[in-house]
Amino acid sequence: MALHGDAAFRFLVPDAPHHRRTDRDRFPALGPSRVGTLNQLRVTPGIARPSLVSSWSGSIDRLLLAFPSYGVHTPELAAGYRSVIGAMRPGTEFVVVHHESDRETVEGWFTAAGHSARFVPMPDYVDFTDWAEDGYLALVDQGEEGTYLLEPWSFPRSGDSLIADAVEEFGPVRATQAPLVFQGGNCLIGDDFWLLGTDYFLDTLELVGSGELPVSVPPGQTPVDFVRELFRRHVDSDRELVLVGTKRPLGLKSYYATATNGEYYLDIPGGGVGDVQPIFHIDMFVTLVGQVGGRFRVLVGSPRLADAALGTTSPFALQNAYDEIAASFETRGFDVVRNPLAHRPHLSRQLTFTDLRAYSETPDGAELREVVGELASAGAQPDSTVNVRPWHHITWNNCLVENSSEVGRNVYLPTFGHGENADLAVIDDEMERLWTDMGFTVHRLADFNAFASRQGVVHCIKKYLGRGA
Repeated sequence: MALHGDAAFRFLVPDAPHHRRTDRDRFPALGPSRVGTLNQLRVTPGIARPSLVSSWSGSIDRLLLAFPSYGVHTPELAAGYRSVIGAMRPGTEFVVVHHESDRETVEGWFTAAGHSARFVPMPDYVDFTDWAEDGYLALVDQGEEGTYLLEPWSFPRSGDSLIADAVEEFGPVRATQAPLVFQGGNCLIGDDFWLLGTDYFLDTLELVGSGELPVSVPPGQTPVDFVRELFRRHVDSDRELVLVGTKRPLGLKSYYATATNGEYYLDIPGGGVGDVQPIFHIDMFVTLVGQVGGRFRVLVGSPRLADAALGTTSPFALQNAYDEIAASFETRGFDVVRNPLAHRPHLSRQLTFTDLRAYSETPDGAELREVVGELASAGAQPDSTVNVRPWHHITWNNCLVENSSEVGRNVYLPTFGHGENADLAVIDDEMERLWTDMGFTVHRLADFNAFASRQGVVHCIKKYLGRGA
């Protein structure tokens, strides 16, 4: 997915958190050949009959968590980690990646919650993130015992590509790899289907065409069919692959000039937006619930519903994209329920129009020249203040679902109505009512605003390694 330049972004948003879920997510920009594939939609596998671990079905028996030092020593992040640990049932198995120097602290969290864990130490000099969902897919080989962590061909975010091998050394899983592009958060696993965000299907298709993946399209087979076959052979041999995305590129620009009541804003709305996905990972706006009355229920986020609850306006929220995706689920026979999802700005910095124009004239700031021109046309003067507003998503879809015949229906739900975001408590309450009405017991987790500002929430910081009945 195309991202705006880091230098200009850091100039405009100096308070941007590090270790965002989108960091280093740099596959090819959307080009004409990629657009052309939107409507089209053999390598020997190491696993004979791969089957993905469910995103919703059965008891949550084993979780992989990753706690880097920056999170362990940031109170807001540590509170989120600990709320997940504390919410899980006694007997839940944990595999925990951590920096060596933090072992005592991290182990204490599990002891205090009455849990034990298998600890996977990483040297303090190795960087990794807390986004444990993304660097691999968890699957089993049907008919065999044990879980595999299937890695994509490359995963450039921090040192997360080292985690699967480390867990294999210390834990009860095996690591393997596929010549495909995917991230765990862009995949959701249903009963007889699994969902993949269209962006990464297109990334794989483009890299096959460019020769950057070590595979060749067999004679007589189209690239699209070949890539689908690769996913079937390496990821899930029985479930139907369903792509989730819009039919056309979203076309959201990196920067917008906004003039309102004599105030000037430079809006940066694209944080976390994909090429044909309103958020770069589908686990941020789609939730799998389970069978209801013979149809599979999915929740699909709606910025419009959040605006209605909050009395706000979200001009860059891409509501039509969410509606198009919800309609495509309905066409396939899914039972679709819409839920609030907020697209929210914060004021990052203020600078004079003169300073902004001067920066735009440097090589790093060249991509700001268009928006500077638009601000000038809107009446900005040399001493006018320009308010820089980056936007991010607040999502309750990114939760943990446990639809189990043995332990009941449970949902582990992040909350956001805290401190300066206290207005979001009304949606915290609405989401609890929604899940309760669907027959689930709601377990409220801690304040996850510090995660959301980094483009992820609670589903992103864990990996289901094993589920029961």
